[in-house]
Amino acid sequence: MADGRAADRFEGDFTDSYGLDSVSEGTLEQVTRRTPGFRAWQDPHWLVHCNDAAAFIGEVGYNELAAHPDALDHLRTDLRMSGWHDASQLENFLTHLGQGASAMLFRCTVCGTHLAYADAS
Repeated sequence: MADGRAADRFEGDFTDSYGLDSVSEGTLEQVTRRTPGFRAWQDPHWLVHCNDAAAFIGEVGYNELAAHPDALDHLRTDLRMSGWHDASQLENFLTHLGQGASAMLFRCTVCGTHLAYADAS
């Protein structure tokens, strides 16, 4: 329930607070206790942009992600920072999203920028 009663009733959160360090307490509560979570292979986490929690759009493959170049660029940067230094391997991984690995797509509620992170087993 959007008012937080379900989280109270079941004494739990719907989403982990990982990644939400820079948001207000109100936003943290909104995301963790009032917003349905989503399933992921790895620990699902919420993306932040403009100091606010972004809106979760869904799990996507490369074709859906390519429709949002800002999200694709965000994911490339994130993967490079995580150690993907070989450009051809990185592009091969990205173009095969949706075939084992996928991306979690978000949209900033302040400026509209799309963001994504990779999720794989």
